[in-house]
Amino acid sequence: MSRTANRMEESLRKRLESLNRAPMPAASPVEAAAKKIIEVAVRAIAPRRPVRVPVDRPILRPTSSTAQTAAGLLQRGDVVDTPVGQHLRIGMELDSLWQGGTNLLAARQEFLRLVSAPATQDGKQAPVAAREFSSFITALPDRTLALDLETCGLAGSALFLIGVLRQVAGVPRVELLLSRNYGEEPAVLFSLWQIVADHDVLLTFNGKSFDWPMVIERSVRHRLPVPANRELWTHIDVLHHARRRWKRQLPNCRLQTLERHVCRRTREGDIPGHAIPAAYANFVRTGFEREMEAVLYHNALDLVTLFDLAHRLAA
Repeated sequence: MSRTANRMEESLRKRLESLNRAPMPAASPVEAAAKKIIEVAVRAIAPRRPVRVPVDRPILRPTSSTAQTAAGLLQRGDVVDTPVGQHLRIGMELDSLWQGGTNLLAARQEFLRLVSAPATQDGKQAPVAAREFSSFITALPDRTLALDLETCGLAGSALFLIGVLRQVAGVPRVELLLSRNYGEEPAVLFSLWQIVADHDVLLTFNGKSFDWPMVIERSVRHRLPVPANRELWTHIDVLHHARRRWKRQLPNCRLQTLERHVCRRTREGDIPGHAIPAAYANFVRTGFEREMEAVLYHNALDLVTLFDLAHRLAA
């Protein structure tokens, strides 16, 4: 309360005292408390700078940038020995990339099994988008493998990172097989073939045109044994199915466009795809880790989105 108001209140009290010929008591504790409440209420409704409320939009790792989330990935990796050399393997559980993703995928897989079970019992085609997804549902969760590559350029160039998403000990897990230099590419490919042998369904995004031919071509170049029965596997290229489902509704069917519009997730500070070959070349030359860790995290998120889209398309 201002000094002027205090003086006016004191003057009024003295004038009333003179009329009553007796001193008037000062404000009672109740009146003082009421006055205090009024003052607090006035301050509460006074104009103040508006508070910005964040939009409730899910992201792969809320409130953290890619640089912060990817930090330390290389240090967490394990060195893997193979008959053709060594490479680094970085493992991450799905929930560390997609909060609640493990439970959500488990619920979706149970739904897909329930939907396809009646038709399967009748000996008919399961009610899914294509015959490929019947194999996908049957192979879930232990016999399905999602695959994504990072390479030094276009077709014919070396690959340095193979990311896979698979079930390990009952938990969905991303594993990044990294060639720390150009000489470790054969070891990365060797480990991939060991993993592929335990799965029946392969998920890729544009993999029929790029990723899988690249794996075959680089394996042949390094004289690695390629399983003869690989043609018996079911290879689902999610890009082809996504185009059929959403091409009329979306501006394009790039993976991150589908991630944003279909999966309702966004990324923060992601490294652009065109910058990845240069980031790896810089890592090999200087050992600088920050950009390389952003590449690792980028690949891991691509795998999460690929796996998510496959479940949505199968429904």
